[in-house]
Amino acid sequence: MIKTVELEKDLTANQLYKAYKDEGGTKTFSEWLTREKTKGVFPLNGQVNEEVQKSISTIKKSDMNQTVLGFPIKTLAIVGVVIVGAIIVSSYMKKSQ
Repeated sequence: MIKTVELEKDLTANQLYKAYKDEGGTKTFSEWLTREKTKGVFPLNGQVNEEVQKSISTIKKSDMNQTVLGFPIKTLAIVGVVIVGAIIVSSYMKKSQ
């Protein structure tokens, strides 16, 4: 099996599984992945995983801070559309009478 941790960080689970099979491994991919997870080794591309986690935390922080007067911007936009729609409908109803 590939021993170096740094090398494992650069490889995907599929690449690590292929190396396992090339060395004579007999387990299916799902069995091998389960075994690796129980050992505490998560064969994922570590660099990609770190970048994804950073992006998620940045997005969550920016979404949490987008408020106006304590109301989320999305809620205010929906309420604004409803109010504008009601004004348009009422003015159209007055013109048609």
